[in-house]
Amino acid sequence: MGEEQGYIQCVCGRIIKDPSEYKLVFLKKEQREIDILCPNDTCYLRELGFVQFIFEGDKPKIIKATFYSPFVTWNTARLGKEKALKLLKEQLKTIVKERIDWNKMREEVRKQEERERALREAVASEATASEESGEEESSESQG
Repeated sequence: MGEEQGYIQCVCGRIIKDPSEYKLVFLKKEQREIDILCPNDTCYLRELGFVQFIFEGDKPKIIKATFYSPFVTWNTARLGKEKALKLLKEQLKTIVKERIDWNKMREEVRKQEERERALREAVASEATASEESGEEESSESQG
């Protein structure tokens, strides 16, 4: 027990000694949000936090990087507030600076923006086409 007191632990019991142990997934592409997951695949909390970002030019700008309160509370109760917050902050910093492949994220965001733009254009051209066919129908019915 003494050894685990110096480390972050998930509520499920999984000790997390290093930020490289977290699983990072980029599923919420529209929100530009990377989820931080517990390394334990059977964890009932699963999602422990997130990093939300935007790109300003080619540089990532972090909007918010945080761990969720159940995870934070669990660790502050175990380690004391000061020590837990220091460790969690260090882990978040390492995740943002070293674990996230920002070049890959930039490419993913570009692809997502292209998909969104294509979808908007398709919807706009569909709306224009239906307006035109509606005008044709109304002029035919009047004539």
